[in-house]
Amino acid sequence: MNITRGKKETALKVVLYGPEGIGKSTFASQFPGVVFIDTEGSTSHMDVARTDSPRSWAELMEQVRWFQANKDSLGTLAIDTLDWAEKLAMVEVCRKKHVESIEDIAYGKGYVFMKDLFRELLEELDKLKENGIHIILTAHAQIKKFEQPDELGSYDRFSLKLNEKNIAPLVKEWADLLLFANFKTDVVKTGDGKSKGRGGEKRVMYTQHSACWDAKNRFELGNPLPFEFGAIAELFPSMAGPVAEIHEEPKPAPEPVRVAPAAVVTEGSSVPAVAAVLSAPAKKTKKQEQKPRPERPDSMRSDNEEKDAALQRLWNKMMDSGVEEPLILMAVVAEKDYYDITVPVKDYETDFIQDVLIEAWDQVNSLCQTKMHDLPF
Repeated sequence: MNITRGKKETALKVVLYGPEGIGKSTFASQFPGVVFIDTEGSTSHMDVARTDSPRSWAELMEQVRWFQANKDSLGTLAIDTLDWAEKLAMVEVCRKKHVESIEDIAYGKGYVFMKDLFRELLEELDKLKENGIHIILTAHAQIKKFEQPDELGSYDRFSLKLNEKNIAPLVKEWADLLLFANFKTDVVKTGDGKSKGRGGEKRVMYTQHSACWDAKNRFELGNPLPFEFGAIAELFPSMAGPVAEIHEEPKPAPEPVRVAPAAVVTEGSSVPAVAAVLSAPAKKTKKQEQKPRPERPDSMRSDNEEKDAALQRLWNKMMDSGVEEPLILMAVVAEKDYYDITVPVKDYETDFIQDVLIEAWDQVNSLCQTKMHDLPF
């Protein structure tokens, strides 16, 4: 029997969750030698290495096993996001059991079958970890009403947007690091002496459990930490070489289809494909092609090169969506209590422009379209 003493350097298994637009994909992209399995299509605007988005649970498992045989091609494997992978698992169970909906399987056993699929996935990811590959799994957060059996009253609690009885506990137990990212809320005094929560200006990640969220770490990390990879970078030495070039026989590319990123597979769907944002630009009508694009206004220009580049990307998204007046965007931002409506877009923080407005543009645009009907222009 071999007995060893002292710390042992191993790859780590990380689960990161938080609200949409917080910057989960951007955070994951900073891990050493990362390659994405992008189930959601959220990395299409990022300069990262990625596989084709898996269209079924079988394709997802096939990609994970491919990396086991080609471990020199990466240093970290990211699955972005788990809740979209869960939809693939749901469709797979419905296919195998020949039912329309997961609820058609008696006594809630459909979710138990999904748990078995997730257990198999985590076991395959463990094999990668044993070969020195870090794992990061991202997920969205949801707010649930929570009641403790030994206390009076109830309160809202953030949790993984996964099946809370079968899948979420399995994932939380599996992780070495469970990180919850959120916009920090500060309590400020109003003119009448009352207290008001104001958030959205600073992003943090929580590393320890709280009554209001799940989190854990095994490294005595501070709590909270800035939501920056540098805050935990020392835990992730590059245990593998740089990402190798992957050469495979080219496959004929399917005709690009543009799908809304917010689309979901409803329970009971028999279609084994989850919507993803593909790179094909939307076809413009003749009228759109003839209409000149308005010049970017001074309220969206900055002397800072990095911020101005982000403002240009944001302006392009606004123009593509028909949001030609910055005041519409400013009204939406003010309504969410991020910045006062008098603050021009050029004075927003660069991280807020990039990680909230641009990364979550589909949600922001939806609010802008609604606001366009309310404002008098």
